[in-house]
Amino acid sequence: MKKRQALNSLLESGRISRPTYELFEGEMNEAIAEIERQRKALLDKMTVKAREMEEQIKTLEKLLANFEIQHVGGEIEEEVYQRETALLTMGLESIRQELNVIKETIEKLKSAQRAESSPPQQEAEQKPAESGKTGGLEMAVVELSPKIEAEGVSENPQETQQTEPRNEG
Repeated sequence: MKKRQALNSLLESGRISRPTYELFEGEMNEAIAEIERQRKALLDKMTVKAREMEEQIKTLEKLLANFEIQHVGGEIEEEVYQRETALLTMGLESIRQELNVIKETIEKLKSAQRAESSPPQQEAEQKPAESGKTGGLEMAVVELSPKIEAEGVSENPQETQQTEPRNEG
């Protein structure tokens, strides 16, 4: 906004010509449009990531419930039950925290989109911090999922989970 005001001031004072003004105005408009495209792409990616994480939460909750049922039924040993439920609980807590951060960032991106009349400078200041957060979150999610599988979740719960009909809706 300040740059646009400075450019207008230069034109009005006669310090630059109309063609120079239009050149800089076009560059500013292109930069703003690119920021908007990047913000929309980031919002789309984060929305997809949030949906994926919600599915991961559902899966982990099903596994946790299955272990609890097997434990109550005496089908698995106490040590196995304790180890597996601890892993699943840690995974659930971690994913829920990351999901909350992603949802907060999505809201910030959406509010920035709704406030398009706000100064572009504010959007540019918010953008680097948000995209920095996202990169870390995506890496944490990628590292978390294989870790849970590698820790030895027994196959019985997975088979049960895989044969259960999915309730998507």
